[in-house]
Amino acid sequence: MSRVSSLPLQKKREDIEATGSLPRVSSESAAGTQSDSLPLAELDALGRLAALDKAFAPVSEPAPEAGPQPKSAPAAAPTAKGPPQLRAVDRRILKTLAGVILVVVAGWMPLQALMQTTSTEAIINARLITLRAPIEGQVSWLGQVAVGTELKPGAEVLGIVNPRADRGRLDAVAQLVSELESDIKAQTARRESLLKLHDEHTANGEAFRTGRIAQLESRMAETRSEIAAATARHEEAQQTLERSQALADAGTGTVVALERARRDATVASQTLEALGHRRNTLDVELSALRRGIYIGDSYNDRPQSLQRADEIALRLNEINADITQREARLASLRTELSAENMRYAQRSAAGLVAPVIGTIWEVMTAPGESVVRGQDLVRLLDCSGLVVTATVGEAAYNQLRVGHPARFRFRGESTDYEGRIVSLTGVATAPANLAIQPAALAKEPYRVMVTLPAMPTNGRCSVGRTGRVTFGG
Repeated sequence: MSRVSSLPLQKKREDIEATGSLPRVSSESAAGTQSDSLPLAELDALGRLAALDKAFAPVSEPAPEAGPQPKSAPAAAPTAKGPPQLRAVDRRILKTLAGVILVVVAGWMPLQALMQTTSTEAIINARLITLRAPIEGQVSWLGQVAVGTELKPGAEVLGIVNPRADRGRLDAVAQLVSELESDIKAQTARRESLLKLHDEHTANGEAFRTGRIAQLESRMAETRSEIAAATARHEEAQQTLERSQALADAGTGTVVALERARRDATVASQTLEALGHRRNTLDVELSALRRGIYIGDSYNDRPQSLQRADEIALRLNEINADITQREARLASLRTELSAENMRYAQRSAAGLVAPVIGTIWEVMTAPGESVVRGQDLVRLLDCSGLVVTATVGEAAYNQLRVGHPARFRFRGESTDYEGRIVSLTGVATAPANLAIQPAALAKEPYRVMVTLPAMPTNGRCSVGRTGRVTFGG
């Protein structure tokens, strides 16, 4: 009888799961329920419980009727009972497999974590950069200087002014430069006046030469005329001599007339020869004068104007050499003056700038404070290269090598940052330029330093944050 009664219950359960609503019940069997079928979502908790109780209540078997049972009733029981049992077995198998897989995964992850080499403690660290006073003087703020201020490379941090900077050498060099500039101006003015005087004497000499050439050319013309006249007289005297000689040979002429004719011919010949020598002299003097050489008995090879011009030219050469020397000296002094100005600027004022991306870690001065050269003023965190300081056990430490890969994860996060081991200090003293000394990590004495080039900083330092380092690939 139980098998027969379970079939309607199973059927009702499948209908409810398929439709999501309860079947309609009569008012006689369930008082207080609704007459129409409503979705379960529209009922409150009490209504749902009442509906479920009524729906899954056992159904009483009807009274057997007289007469023979139908032959199909015994055969219907196996067909209604087989499929639900198979589905229940499949669900139990799937649930068992899911549970086994969950147990394996949940157990393997902690086991894998226990098998990896990890750090006992790990903390984000960074190197410290100390800004020292390059000169002595008084401190003046150039920007916002406070602990935690983020700085970019080249950002001005503070300045130092030294009102007592020595500028004696600078003033001496500046005075020498001023004196040389004045001397060069005076020499240049003197050179200009001598150039004008030289030009005047040169012009006078050129005018004298031109006039002398014209004079000699005129004398040459005069000499040529005299030569022409002397040539005519010489020819006449020769003819007279020839006639007197003929008359004397014929016995009709006198001896006195012959002698006079000979004398006149000789005088005419010598006169013509003298004029030829004078012409040659004038020609030589004219040719030399055209080449700039003066030949004469009343003056030297150069006239007075040209001699004066030559003296002025010598003085001009001396002045030019002096000016050239002073200009070279002035150029050297100007270079020295520029260097002295730069040195004085460096000694009188200086500014401290951030060399890298960083954050102000410590300020050890105040505005108006007098500082000396080399005094520590500000410490910066080098945020451009963060490192992780970690401690490990002795067994794990002996397995590590510099350059081995490592991964860092912040506590409470799931992102891993790739890195590598850069230092294995063990129990030795770690570098003193770290913001957080590794001695603060006291759980294990063996210390490891890991660099994290892949960690994005965005100009911010995460110094002090803790996490865990996992060593190995």
